[in-house]
Amino acid sequence: MDSKIQIRVFSLSSKDIFLPNRLDNAIYWLMKKGNNCYYFRERKPKDFPAGSIALFSFEGRFFGQAITNEEVLPLSEEEQKRVKRETGFLYTGTVRFEPSSIDVFSKYPKKKDVEKRIRKSLSRNLITVTWDEYQEILKMAERRP
Repeated sequence: MDSKIQIRVFSLSSKDIFLPNRLDNAIYWLMKKGNNCYYFRERKPKDFPAGSIALFSFEGRFFGQAITNEEVLPLSEEEQKRVKRETGFLYTGTVRFEPSSIDVFSKYPKKKDVEKRIRKSLSRNLITVTWDEYQEILKMAERRP
């Protein structure tokens, strides 16, 4: 099956591994991601192939993006147990990003301002955005589309 490249919003929060009200902590995490796995808990995107774009937000602010270099892979039961021992969280899948594609934005637009501009709710995690919506987000983040 030939999947179409997608653009999705990855909403991070202090319910994850991040400190509350510390956008700098989330930015540091993204900058250090390199070729390390991004883990999904219960919900993971379907048909999110290599070359797709992840837009990252933390507590209502967009702060960066990265391009996948593989499709989302499920974790075996054995891997789930190992990762839970290491992290304290149950994860069901992973994806990796191309290290050279990791990009932290110049400005961190508020999700509510983006929603107003593109006339679309972005409240669900892993929601897909169109190419035109993505271009608007990049403009608001002062990134070259």
